[in-house]
Amino acid sequence: MKRIIFSFALVFSMGSLFAQSNISNVTQNGSDNSATVTQVGTLNQSLAVQNDNDNAIDVSQKGQSNVSEMRAEGGDNIVDVAQDGDLNSSVSLISEANNTASSTQAGNSNVTRQEIDNAGSTITSFQEGDGNKTIQTLTGVGGNRAFSQTVGDNNISTTSIDGENSNVFIDQNGNNSAATIEQVGVSNNVSAAQIGNNNTIAVRQNGNNNFAGGENDVLLSQLGDGNNSVLVQEGSENAAAIMQDGNVNEASNTQSGQANNSIIDQMGSRNAATVSQSEN
Repeated sequence: MKRIIFSFALVFSMGSLFAQSNISNVTQNGSDNSATVTQVGTLNQSLAVQNDNDNAIDVSQKGQSNVSEMRAEGGDNIVDVAQDGDLNSSVSLISEANNTASSTQAGNSNVTRQEIDNAGSTITSFQEGDGNKTIQTLTGVGGNRAFSQTVGDNNISTTSIDGENSNVFIDQNGNNSAATIEQVGVSNNVSAAQIGNNNTIAVRQNGNNNFAGGENDVLLSQLGDGNNSVLVQEGSENAAAIMQDGNVNEASNTQSGQANNSIIDQMGSRNAATVSQSEN
């Protein structure tokens, strides 16, 4: 009888162990702090909050159904998140200036959202897998940079920047990818490249002296068939360059303002190009 009870207790304890989920919650108040969290397993959750300057957060999760949320409320902070597995979600929220946020996910159905609310910051997201989504939002005076790269199928990358002297670069390599970019301000630059079929690039710039595919940057470039590139620029002294290499592609550029410049280069068959320029 004792042996049966002992065996039942052992099985119960082992079942509880395998069903257990890990949770890591780190909060640091002050400067020059560092936080490192590493979780290997399933159903892990990690939340790290740093409330000052010159801090660093490093989180690495490997497994399934992991969630990581990072908050840096200060300047000159570094946020680095790496997740390897399925159904992972990573959120990086940063306020103040001169911050760096990086998120790397390899797996299926991953979601990354990064927001920076100040100037002089950089956000980077790299995703490799299926069903990935990247959302990047930068709001500040200027000097912000956003980079997004997705390798796989059914990926979506959305970037929004409100400021000046900012740069956005998106590189997607896969099928059925979509890139949506919106910039509000002056002297901003956006460049994007897609390789594959049935992809879409949609760009809207509102302000003066903006570039879509500017000097020393790649164009709004698409390589493949059945791709669509849509560009809208509102303001003066804006410039745009769209390049498509393939068949049955469509490119359109609408510019409203003064002293604007538009270039569309298409190589292939059954392609269509539309340019509309008007003065306010």
